[in-house]
Amino acid sequence: MNYGKKEAEILDKIDRVIVKLDENLAKMDDTDNKIKHFTAQEKALHDIRSIVHEEKKLLKTEDRAEKHDQKVAQNWIDDQESSINQIDQKITDLDNTLAKLDDDQSKVKSYLEQKRVIKDIKSIIKNYLK
Repeated sequence: MNYGKKEAEILDKIDRVIVKLDENLAKMDDTDNKIKHFTAQEKALHDIRSIVHEEKKLLKTEDRAEKHDQKVAQNWIDDQESSINQIDQKITDLDNTLAKLDDDQSKVKSYLEQKRVIKDIKSIIKNYLK
C-alpha cells in the first residue's frame, strides 16, 4: 500500500471541505449573525471528523489484509466457518429436541436443553477466541 498516496487523498478530501467552508463563509455577509458562521464551521468539522474516522477504519482493514498471507487468511475463514457451522448444528439439534417434547415435559426440559445449548455455544466461542 502506498501510504503517501493514501495520505494525499485524505488531505485532498479534507481540503475540499475547508474550501467549501471558506466559500460558504465568504458568501455570508458580515451582518449575518455569528450563529450561521458557527453552524457552517461545526458542519465542516463534523465532515472532517467523518473523513478521518472512515479513512482510519479503511487503513486498519487494509493493513490487516496485507499482514495476513493467503494461507493464514484461509485458515481464519475455515475456522470461522467451522465455528459457525458448529453453532448452527447445536441450534438445529435444539429445535429438533424441543419439537419432540411432550407438553408435560416441555417447560422444564426446554429450559434445561436451552441452557445446555447456550453453554455449548459459549464453549465454541471461547475455543474460537483462544
